[in-house]
Amino acid sequence: CLYERANGEPLWRHGVSYGVADSRARRDLVLRMVTHAGNYDYLFDWVFTQDGLIRVNVGATGIVQVKSADPISSGKRGDQYGRYISPNLVAVNHSHFMAFRIDLDVDGTDNSLVVERLKTEKLPAQNPRRSVWKAEASVAKVEKEGQLMSMMTEPHVWRFVNPAVKGVAGDPVAYQVAMDHGAMSLMTPDDWMVKRAGFINHMLWVTPYRPDELFAAGAYPTLSTRGEGLPTWTAANRPIENTDVVAWVTVGFHHVPRVEDWPVMPVAWHGFEIKPNGFFARNPGLALPK
Repeated sequence: CLYERANGEPLWRHGVSYGVADSRARRDLVLRMVTHAGNYDYLFDWVFTQDGLIRVNVGATGIVQVKSADPISSGKRGDQYGRYISPNLVAVNHSHFMAFRIDLDVDGTDNSLVVERLKTEKLPAQNPRRSVWKAEASVAKVEKEGQLMSMMTEPHVWRFVNPAVKGVAGDPVAYQVAMDHGAMSLMTPDDWMVKRAGFINHMLWVTPYRPDELFAAGAYPTLSTRGEGLPTWTAANRPIENTDVVAWVTVGFHHVPRVEDWPVMPVAWHGFEIKPNGFFARNPGLALPK
């Protein structure tokens, strides 16, 4: 379905010291697909906002997988790998991983991935501030350099730029992929789920565009052999600088069930954003009517 919604949030707001504030209400255009997969239902929303941002949301709902168990009162606890959601039922711990294929064409097809690593810099002793941080940018030249995990220990900013087109500040126009958060796999590398779904090993993959490379885990994941899809394609370590590139974003989350998830769980939302970075001359939502 495709629909417009007023979500009750401001697109922007600012108040000044003499008590006058200005703001604009936000309206979204939402493209939604719902799929039923066994015991789960997934909602996939592509949300287009008036500041040029694209928000990708994944909503998980449905019925959690359960197994019978002795009641807690028996002293034989059955919740080593899950959580009791009723006296004789345990909902098992599990993880969800989704791969999104994004054919980014930022003002043309010849794009590059710029990785900005956020680094702490210690200041001289005479400075009252002890540290600052800065963004150190580098261009990913081959596929291995485009395989990234954005974690708290090594934060990144991922910008897909068109080197041939400059924005108002003189930098290449860009769109940035920003993760809400991500989950690393808790399975061992020799687990067959990891072998068949190798895309979960990175939150971001970047490949050169190929019309036959469509599915992150290969064309037939349930009957596949190990390593199909992204691990096989990227083994060639092909160039990805200043060419037609495809971004593959992995959204992952772990689920330790709650009693409130039974019998039908509320929708749990996760996702990421694709947002302009130097693409427009200013905030595109400034001219919205009040």
